Amino acid sequence: MPALPSLSVRFRLSAAIAVLFGLILLVSIIGMRVLDRTETWMNVLHQETLTEVSEALDLSRHAADLATSAPFLYALFPPFQLEREAEKVRDSLARIETHASDDPTLALPMARLRLAIDDLTAALVPQSARKAALTATDRDMQRLNARARKYATDTRLALREREIWASLQQLTASAIAAGRAAELIELGEFTRHFNKIERSIEPRLLSSHLATYQEIQAAVSRDSGLFVLKHRALAAQLDAENALFRIRQEVGRITTYAEEKVALAESRLSRARAETSHNLGIAKKSFLTFTLMSLLVAVTSALYVSRYVTRNLKRVATAMRALAQGDHRSELPRAGVGTDEIGQLFAAFQVFRDNARKLDRRTAQVLRQNALFSRVFRNIKDGVAITSVDGQIDAENQNLRALLRLPSDDAKIKTGMETLIARSAFVRQASADERGGFEEYVDPLGHVLELRHSPLPDGGAVWLLSETTERKRIDERLEEIRRVETLGKVTGEVAHDFGNILSSISGNLHLLENADDQSSQHFRARIRSAVDLGVSLTERLLAFARKQHLEPQITDIGLLVEGMADLLEMALPEGVSLEFQCDDPPVLARVDPGQLESAILNLCVNAGQAIKDSGTIRIFVGHGQSGGARLSIQDSGCGMTPDVLRRATEPFFTHRNDGNGTGLGLSMVDGFVHQSGGRLTIQSRTAPPQPGTTVTMEFPPLAQAPDAARKPRNQGTILVVDDDLTNLTATSTALERLGYVVLAASSFGEGNNLIKHQHRLDMVISDLNLDDGASGWELLQLACDLHPTCDLVLMSTRQTVRPPDVLNGLPQLKILTKPLSEIMIAELIGARRPLSTST
Repeated sequence: MPALPSLSVRFRLSAAIAVLFGLILLVSIIGMRVLDRTETWMNVLHQETLTEVSEALDLSRHAADLATSAPFLYALFPPFQLEREAEKVRDSLARIETHASDDPTLALPMARLRLAIDDLTAALVPQSARKAALTATDRDMQRLNARARKYATDTRLALREREIWASLQQLTASAIAAGRAAELIELGEFTRHFNKIERSIEPRLLSSHLATYQEIQAAVSRDSGLFVLKHRALAAQLDAENALFRIRQEVGRITTYAEEKVALAESRLSRARAETSHNLGIAKKSFLTFTLMSLLVAVTSALYVSRYVTRNLKRVATAMRALAQGDHRSELPRAGVGTDEIGQLFAAFQVFRDNARKLDRRTAQVLRQNALFSRVFRNIKDGVAITSVDGQIDAENQNLRALLRLPSDDAKIKTGMETLIARSAFVRQASADERGGFEEYVDPLGHVLELRHSPLPDGGAVWLLSETTERKRIDERLEEIRRVETLGKVTGEVAHDFGNILSSISGNLHLLENADDQSSQHFRARIRSAVDLGVSLTERLLAFARKQHLEPQITDIGLLVEGMADLLEMALPEGVSLEFQCDDPPVLARVDPGQLESAILNLCVNAGQAIKDSGTIRIFVGHGQSGGARLSIQDSGCGMTPDVLRRATEPFFTHRNDGNGTGLGLSMVDGFVHQSGGRLTIQSRTAPPQPGTTVTMEFPPLAQAPDAARKPRNQGTILVVDDDLTNLTATSTALERLGYVVLAASSFGEGNNLIKHQHRLDMVISDLNLDDGASGWELLQLACDLHPTCDLVLMSTRQTVRPPDVLNGLPQLKILTKPLSEIMIAELIGARRPLSTST
């Protein structure tokens, strides 16, 4: 090659560049053809795989919807709801069958799934009728149980007759328990108990019991019979649970099959990716070969460019191509690279690769969070809604409108949470059980919902709606059981004490028959002592029941406590000191001073017994937050545990180890304070540094009663009906002092006649339970019919009274707890609407 040295550098470089350009052009054509064929094949494979995966995912989603909807049928009892939800389940099944129609593998699971859904519907459809029949029987049994209990405790009846009534009460109680049994074993036990009582009572029935017994038999035999209905209901419940289990099992098989199809598609896609990578590897090798050839051609003219720039650019291009394909683990070593433009390009690649890794991690985290939120939002049993800054609902799950008993077809219409609740039958109620951030809503059917509102940082909010109906019913039932247990304990203790008193009287009367004059005086004295003991016990029970006769008057509590100082010091042990603290202005309250002295003495004696060796009792007299009187007695004794503190005011409960306590002390004080219109609170601590107990009595301010008495809003005619003459007289006197004309009736018949023949009545106040089993609701309903503008007031010793449907919701209806104090009557008159002027 003698001519080569004569070639100019420009020519050689130009020739080298031309050859290099030709080689690069050839490489580009080959690469484009290979990549184009690879891209076309990958698109076809990708489309087929996506179609197969989409069908499998649709099958899995519909199966999951079916598994979610089927258990909801178990909670629906109204037939129209059950049929509607069953139709939704069948629609989901039809969609699954559409996706699985071409696959024989799913034929058997689909047939089993349809059979299980049919079994579930067949088991649940008759449940509504059974539940209605059982509810009617339970209601009749409760009414008959109340009647039997009333006559069983009526001391005017003969003992034998009362025993039969008690047996009838047990018979109805067994029927009620059988109707509420949760398992077949319980149902069998209650059925045998009912039959046993029935066999034992039939020979002893009297004519006065036949009607009630026949009503019991009729109620038990209604429809197919109480026990048969309950047995069928429990059996249907078991069938439904079995059907649900089969549904879940078959849905699980379908879901597993769908997952297998997705896995097969992923495997096929992985194999295709591996084959593509292999082809690309061959192409890369071809590219490298032609590049080496081009480097050999250009080595004489562009050695530096070929060995440094071109090689490094190739490395960067290869790494960027791998990074573009998702290989974030690709490395680009900087060995032999300086800080020039090539080095800057290497550094830029490192930054770009790090950013791509961060973006991938962040994207995966967001996808996981979105999937988790979506799964929780759809599957949570509570109703969830998310509102924007303007209060409109941006998102809600399907349970929100279901809990509010609203149709779900208008869910696309944007509205606010308050508006949505207002469209439902639920209304907010104030409850002592409400906590911060929670609200309670009830509807006319007694369903209870709990609403929680949590604000978001952007100004929106999250609303959580929960069903708490069953929990409320259980709480009410437990409270009723507690009251019954307390009443039974009071009855047993009173019967025991009065039995001892009567035994003492009977024994001394027997000895008195044959005694001489000197001995008879001794026996009479013992009889009088027994009678005095009975009178004392009766007064304590009246104080506990808040029915004792009080003579309230305006009393300076501080002066009364200071006058008791000598008496209290005598009643306390030697090591116990007494301290007084009274406000400078007089602390006045309308109370019975004698009963208040007894309450203070009782509390101080209890405080002295709680101090073992030495200690201090402090008595504070001052004004409460509402302006009334406040009296606190604080001791440095051992204190009460939470369990003892909870039962402190229960009758006949005592924590003394010597057995001398009667258990009526705190219950008497509690009854006296509440009968005086006040409130009793107890705080206790057993642990250091300051153990001890503080008992506080609060009484209402004097300004409430005198202001109402001096300024009656209107005068009019008021009818008071009460079979308790003491309460009747007290209520009538208080109303007369307020400037009203009062008509008093001591029986149901007398009140009924006055309502019918009185020309005008502005208010009717009636007791709930009147003579001969009559109800005050009947008098109030009659007054509402004959005197539409008349205010209606019901008195009852029970804390919770449900009015009949006719009177429910009337604005002129008020329900008060007996006994009525003057302050309660004054507040009633002050808060009532103006009396009608029509005659």
